[in-house]
Amino acid sequence: MRDETVCILCAARGPFRRRFTKDGYGIAECQACGLVQLQPTPTPETLRALYETDSYFGGEGSGYSEYESQEPEYLATFREDVRRIAEFAPSGKVLEVGCGYGYFLQCALQAGYDAYGIDLSPTAVKWASERLPNRVFCGLLEEVPEIQEQQYDVIFGSHLIEHLTEPGAFLERAGSLLRPGGLLVLVTPNIRSLLSRASGRRWVSYKIPEHVSYYDPDTIAALLKRAGFTVSAVDSAYQYYALPFVATRLRELLAPASRLIPPIERLPALHTRRIRVTSGSMRVVAVRT
Repeated sequence: MRDETVCILCAARGPFRRRFTKDGYGIAECQACGLVQLQPTPTPETLRALYETDSYFGGEGSGYSEYESQEPEYLATFREDVRRIAEFAPSGKVLEVGCGYGYFLQCALQAGYDAYGIDLSPTAVKWASERLPNRVFCGLLEEVPEIQEQQYDVIFGSHLIEHLTEPGAFLERAGSLLRPGGLLVLVTPNIRSLLSRASGRRWVSYKIPEHVSYYDPDTIAALLKRAGFTVSAVDSAYQYYALPFVATRLRELLAPASRLIPPIERLPALHTRRIRVTSGSMRVVAVRT
């Protein structure tokens, strides 16, 4: 880890206002631009090693420990993203960065897009490639010739930008792959959301150390502007979950008072029901200028 924290957005070296400490890291706000980030900042090498482990997808305690079993919920969520994208770009070539098991790609292909994906996890890429041959690649944008040789109408990243220690460099690379007027669509936790403020340090999006920065509509717009993008829309991003999963997370958030809530999700009629909820994230649509 770096000894000195530098703001991921504006490169200021302080002062930072420490909000609280969690899992060995400070959650700190840059007083120059307002970005909230981990202190100290994990190195890119530390994070890449985390994503490349076999246990990142499906491992106990990982950020995506139930990723495969939640496929129906992810598909329902990504269909909403595809519908929103279609309002700005109804057709064309799409690249998803951080594609995981390819659930978004499935939805995009079904909607008629020519969709491709890239991810750092060999496990996820292998799983997705078996379903979507020749459409999913492993590595960073600058490492995969098949990606570099193309131009895209849309680049999509769901819960991606908060993982990056050098988001400006990533956005510049992404911009070089977009056709003029192309779209960049990001879904990321909104630290000013009602859920974030109500949850405090128990907010579900405090995934440490993989989430290194926490944006709000102002800081994400500033980041995109620096990289040559203009924000067209910012709206709340919703996700679909099975009711028992939501109930479990709600009990963790409300503990110990949650013991007073009856376990209605155990009723057979509700056990398999999916519900649409907010995780305190935002969807940002930006245009390459």
